[in-house]
Amino acid sequence: MDAVLLAAGLGSRLGALTQQIPKALIEVGERPLLAYAVSFARAAGARAITVVGGFGFERVAAEVKRLALPVTLVENAAFRDGNLVSLTAARRFVEDADELLLMNVDHIYRPAIAALAAAPADDVTAFVDTDRTLGADDMKVERDAGGRVRRIAKTLDRWDAGYVGMTKVPRAAAARYWAAVDAALAAEGRAIHVERVLARLADNGTPPACRDISGHGWLEVDLPEERDHAEAAVRRGGWSPEGWSAKG
Repeated sequence: MDAVLLAAGLGSRLGALTQQIPKALIEVGERPLLAYAVSFARAAGARAITVVGGFGFERVAAEVKRLALPVTLVENAAFRDGNLVSLTAARRFVEDADELLLMNVDHIYRPAIAALAAAPADDVTAFVDTDRTLGADDMKVERDAGGRVRRIAKTLDRWDAGYVGMTKVPRAAAARYWAAVDAALAAEGRAIHVERVLARLADNGTPPACRDISGHGWLEVDLPEERDHAEAAVRRGGWSPEGWSAKG
């Protein structure tokens, strides 16, 4: 399995925290978010990890070197566009992967979720949970009777799950997934995010599967108060990369 970590954005909603450094380098429990994401991807079985940087790219590169992170770092100079453009920057490294795990870098997952992420996928698979009360800025998912994605957007008027920032794409579905990437960019422009690919697949009659990680808990660091919450949670224990058994 290969993994792509999307780490190019400005992180503007974190305010002063990201005025000088990119979101990927925000520290929680004295570790940058990027280090958590890399450790998780390895624990989930990723043998090759591509990190897409953008804002503050040189600082990300320096941190990758300092921590000796086992990744390929690529630059998305158009980091002010939507993060689907970041995925295309990594495409040549992962297009032929046996399986692709796509992750946002601003999430910290419980170690137990790595086993759920490691299990093979038969189709494009969106990871979801039902633990949270979702707000206006959360990505919502409405599933069909078969448990697949019927709709996905922040603006849904009804939903039964929330997207947790991970998608898995097996080789058998890769051509269809990348075709949907191209179609989404052509039809909707460069401001869109990776979740639009899931929505397009659902609209075209090939709805992505869902994999539920409910019951484990995860942390998002998108706002200053979320970073404070994550810091307190990590200090209580149970989130350390040392708890993950790296593979590959």
